[in-house]
Amino acid sequence: MKLKYNTFLGTTNEKFHLDFCSISLVNYSGPVSEEWHSHEDIHLSLILQGGNLESRKRKDTQVSSGKIIAYNQGEIHRNRFTSFPSKNLNLELKNDFFSKNDLNFNDLELIENRNIGAYLDLIQIYNELQINDVYTLDAIQLSMKSLFTKNKTTSKKPIWMTQLKEIIEDRWNEFISLDELALTLNVHPVTISKYFKKYYNGTLGDYMRKVKVERALHFLFHTDMPITEIAFTCGFSDHSHMIRIFKMYIGYNPKNIRKF
Repeated sequence: MKLKYNTFLGTTNEKFHLDFCSISLVNYSGPVSEEWHSHEDIHLSLILQGGNLESRKRKDTQVSSGKIIAYNQGEIHRNRFTSFPSKNLNLELKNDFFSKNDLNFNDLELIENRNIGAYLDLIQIYNELQINDVYTLDAIQLSMKSLFTKNKTTSKKPIWMTQLKEIIEDRWNEFISLDELALTLNVHPVTISKYFKKYYNGTLGDYMRKVKVERALHFLFHTDMPITEIAFTCGFSDHSHMIRIFKMYIGYNPKNIRKF
């Protein structure tokens, strides 16, 4: 059985479409087919919950939460004895994704004790799907490219890292796209992402959001400006976006912070 693009045996609850790639959250709450099957395109799964017994080429592997599974085009496999409920983050990638970005599927490193980078990239994709703001698209595209890019960073912090922070600090109330930053700094977008995570323990999108939160806190504590106005002044898309980001990074609603 060959599954068509963006088709899975479980129930797909959410989908996110990019050029040459589809991202889906798939749930398994009851029995599904245990037949041998393959996927039309390259398929990557992060087990978020549950698991199953995965079989391919006479090899059985028990997979559980946190495990990453990758299948090349047309690779035959089957999944049995699924734990219910189970939940997967699935990525399906067209060949054009690799050719357009000068990447190679075989550069994905899933060898035991060497897959923490891939795991963090996939978790970042999952988290960005929950946030879903102006930074999400750039962040997801970066994480996807990072999956298939070998780490070539060095221990010395490059000069452009300081320039990058200065740009973000100076333009804190704007949305600055990754492409614009890459062009300004003359640095590849994936390189920006990898260095940023290495030296600042978070993603570029995280840092930009935190800068906006910091500025918003100043207005909340030191002015009587309405919260909706603060949201737009600080570059949030709207009031509800500001509330969502505040709860994520601080744990409080902006309105409640003014009562401190």
